[in-house]
Amino acid sequence: MKIEADLVVFNGNIITMDPQKPTATALAVKSFKVLAVGEEDEVIDLVPTAKRVIDLGGKTVVPGFIDAHTHLTSAGIKQSHVQLDSVKSPEEVIQKLKDNVDRYPNGEWILGYAWDESEWSDRRYILGKELDEISSKHPIMITRICGHLAVVNSIGLKKLSIDMNQEGVEKDKKGKPTGILKDIPEIWEKIRPSAEKVLEGVIAGNKIANEKGITTVVDNAATGTLGHVREIEKRNQLSTRMILNIPVEQMNNMTILGITSGMGSPLVKIGGVKIFTDGSIGAMTAAISKGYLENPKNKGMMLMTPSKYASIIKKAVKHNIQTVTHAIGDEAIEMVITTFENLKDKSILRDQRHRIEHAEMINEFQIRRAVGLGLIFSMQPNFVGRWQQVGGLYDERLDAETVRGMNMFRVALDNGARLCFGSDGMPYGPLYGIWSATTHPNDRVRLTVDEALRCYTMESAYSVFQENTLGSLTVGKRADFVVLSDDILKVKPDAIKDVTVEMTIVGGIVEYSATRA
Repeated sequence: MKIEADLVVFNGNIITMDPQKPTATALAVKSFKVLAVGEEDEVIDLVPTAKRVIDLGGKTVVPGFIDAHTHLTSAGIKQSHVQLDSVKSPEEVIQKLKDNVDRYPNGEWILGYAWDESEWSDRRYILGKELDEISSKHPIMITRICGHLAVVNSIGLKKLSIDMNQEGVEKDKKGKPTGILKDIPEIWEKIRPSAEKVLEGVIAGNKIANEKGITTVVDNAATGTLGHVREIEKRNQLSTRMILNIPVEQMNNMTILGITSGMGSPLVKIGGVKIFTDGSIGAMTAAISKGYLENPKNKGMMLMTPSKYASIIKKAVKHNIQTVTHAIGDEAIEMVITTFENLKDKSILRDQRHRIEHAEMINEFQIRRAVGLGLIFSMQPNFVGRWQQVGGLYDERLDAETVRGMNMFRVALDNGARLCFGSDGMPYGPLYGIWSATTHPNDRVRLTVDEALRCYTMESAYSVFQENTLGSLTVGKRADFVVLSDDILKVKPDAIKDVTVEMTIVGGIVEYSATRA
């Protein structure tokens, strides 16, 4: 029987990531799913007519990228504030903030995001007193790209009304706060966006994903975001599949309601519970054993005690809830692995797919133990391209031996790990991440392009229980795919970061096209 398709694409180089049929030249979509995939003549024979037909002109198609670790809604919200990701100096930060003062009514917070001092010639944090010069009528806060460090002016510190003697409040030699705040989560609760801003942020975040070829995101969402995402879904304005990790503070509500990971609709699903155990390398709060070069006595911050973490993990395991634990430093990673090792019943861990997020400083011994427990590594290859190059942030913060042993992608795979890739928004862009993974400065841990692509597709799908519906262009799976300007399996790895996304299709619907952008 002949079938009419909703969409047919042909004359392409289709990389399916399906070992049963790894390549094809045509693909047909019906009811948001892959109806047929293969050579043009066999697809056309099955599907002689279609509502829409796209001639790929020989371009390359890959499965839609699945970004396994994002803050996408937050990124969308931040777009309405001051963007500091491209500034080149502290002076430029100050000037850009001054240029934006008139946008904000007196008394309203001026917020700036994504500055990165490691890319400045003057590699230092800005101080609160410098922000004081911008305005005497506004509280001001600028957040480092990692999200683990913020700088606040004097008015802002008063408005936040936090305990100035707690860990994370930096003080000068006279004991006066400098305005630098490290890993103090309560400040975000005091600057929460309105419901309208969150709704706008969901839509704006989806557009960010669409332009990068990301068709599914795992969003580490703030409390209450799920309801706003569902509202956008009801309005038919969701253009990316969203899997939301829930703040661990909400886990009791999940257990009471019987909510577990994987529940939801084809577009919106529940992920795991997000747990923080340490900070970041950029903020020098990641928990490490050797200490930071700037101050060897500083070994970072453990944001959770072993006993509290163990209590959370036991509860999650009991209620069949996936956990996604932020652990960057080797000390934090050790606590995570040890906690799972100490569980009496470890037989169900593999099925629950607990994840370690980032794992930048994991060593081979820890990798083997984690693999034995069935823990998934959710890593960010873009960190390598951005900070692990010679003279980069890692070299500034850590000794050479430690830096060489970071982001151990090849070692993880060689030891049988399930390894999924995400961006953490630093920056968004799977092609940048694939370039980073395949050009790692330590050739011992580089991946092939095919392996890195798999980590951004099938492995990321597995990490969120979606390997049977996403991750490859297989008949019956969701029709999520991306058209690229070049074949990333054939260009030199150094050129991958320059490959562009020409079209992003989610469920057979074109959500982004470079020709109409």
